[in-house]
Amino acid sequence: MANKSVSQVRTRPRGKTWSYIFEAGRDEGGKRKTIEKGGFPTQKAAYEAGVAAYADWKHGNVGITSEKILLKDYLEIWFTNVASTNVRPSSLAHYREVAKLWILPHLGGKYVQEITPPVADCWIRKLLREGYSKKTLSLALSVLRQSLQYAVYPAQLIQGNPCLYVKVPKAAPANLVKRTIITKDMFSSLLKACPFGHPAHIPFVLLYHTGMRIGEVLGLAWEDVDLDGKTISVRRQLLASLVFSDPKTPASNRTVIMDDLLVEKLRQWRARQAADELAAGSSYVYIYRGKDGREVQQSKGIPAPEGARRMFLLCTQKNGRSVGRARLRVILRAEGGLNCHSFRHTHATALIEAGATPKGVAGRLGHSSVSITQDLYAHNTRALQKDTADLFARIMQTSP
Repeated sequence: MANKSVSQVRTRPRGKTWSYIFEAGRDEGGKRKTIEKGGFPTQKAAYEAGVAAYADWKHGNVGITSEKILLKDYLEIWFTNVASTNVRPSSLAHYREVAKLWILPHLGGKYVQEITPPVADCWIRKLLREGYSKKTLSLALSVLRQSLQYAVYPAQLIQGNPCLYVKVPKAAPANLVKRTIITKDMFSSLLKACPFGHPAHIPFVLLYHTGMRIGEVLGLAWEDVDLDGKTISVRRQLLASLVFSDPKTPASNRTVIMDDLLVEKLRQWRARQAADELAAGSSYVYIYRGKDGREVQQSKGIPAPEGARRMFLLCTQKNGRSVGRARLRVILRAEGGLNCHSFRHTHATALIEAGATPKGVAGRLGHSSVSITQDLYAHNTRALQKDTADLFARIMQTSP
């Protein structure tokens, strides 16, 4: 297969220079089309340029210049030249994150032609053995399947999609996220371990008081906060891959109303951040959103990267650096096996128990439908069970 382009490319002298020429299919009338380019000093130079041009034409003009290409290189080309024109930037960033976490570590070093159905099936089962959920396996398989479909056509690197009939094993667990209610005592203990000024303090307070997603909290900037109006506008998220992205869904673009305790805490934090920057001087770290959406961190004294925009994030460390998810996970795990989802779950459950409507809670959490709120976060607590039992008792008392 690697020698097909060799037989398709011809060279010929044109005066003192050389040209390459190859057939590029037929026009609508069935007449053969050719591509020719000249001006090369030697026959070898013309031939090598012709081989590269033929491969580029054959593979859809997306920059693939070899019929044998590693999956990691192919995916980068696919992300840059194909997926980027078909999906939103936030979806593209998510695709890249999926590939980075679950595809490339296992298959990135293989040639595209080496990824057969058995290889793909073994890969998905290995992820299962490593403990990933059904949702994660489905995401990883979907991204690989989409990318390799382009390798079938128009790129014509492989004859068939090896992932076409590979399925997520039925044994894959539906959900691995443990949803725990954080009591007031648990939250007080958490803040005692992470007092005001600790890098995790503000993220935990925001999560507890707003029910926002962890990516939304870490991507929150002061321009999104109106302390006088007591509102937070959710406009972006910071993905685990350190890419600033649009919120998860259109419904996630929302306004969250703050309580007085949170407003006062954020006023104090804004003053503390300003004092930290003043004390650190030129060594204080500024955070930027690069042209590609990626987070860039560098010292205050260094000129801003070209085309980058400074992000005045709420969740920062004493030196100005952003707060990483990994650090938050370690702290939460040590405090009774909690996770970032626990805050969101607690927030929704508390609101529903207090009588808030599912529609109102869905709007606050940024869910696209009420059913998601009810299914995921309306935890079957003792309080909800008692309310249901009391309601039934009242019905029975009024029945004829």
